[in-house]
Amino acid sequence: MYDLAKLYQLVLNREIAIAKNQVLDTKRIKAKLLAFTSDVAQVGELAHIFTFWEKETQIVHEDLLETYVEGISMLMSIGYEMRIDAVKTTQEIPENIPLDDLMFTIYQQVVILKNTFDPIVYQDLLDDYFHLGFRLGISLEEIIDSYE
Repeated sequence: MYDLAKLYQLVLNREIAIAKNQVLDTKRIKAKLLAFTSDVAQVGELAHIFTFWEKETQIVHEDLLETYVEGISMLMSIGYEMRIDAVKTTQEIPENIPLDDLMFTIYQQVVILKNTFDPIVYQDLLDDYFHLGFRLGISLEEIIDSYE
């Protein structure tokens, strides 16, 4: 069984070490949060959560997975920048939450995180982004395999 902590450790292993006494680089974190919102939007478009012009096109799972994993990489990189040492395993969410509402929740959490740099908000954001992926048919095994 794969867990979120293993994936986070894989991402941490790829990051450059930062001295522990260095002040948080909030400008860099904010830039990464903005980049993450772009990844979320691309996932939404590829998954046809919002698509106004190309409704007849098929959802290509490999493209969706690739874009989704780019978002995870950015989000985990943000956690690293915030010096979050470990993350909790994500919990299941009810299936009845509409995908567009889940995306709005993710965007709201990004704004809150930008203003607070709160580790609890980061964990909530991470959980909700994983829930979005799970709802789109992306498994944790696929995500970890794409890293390995």
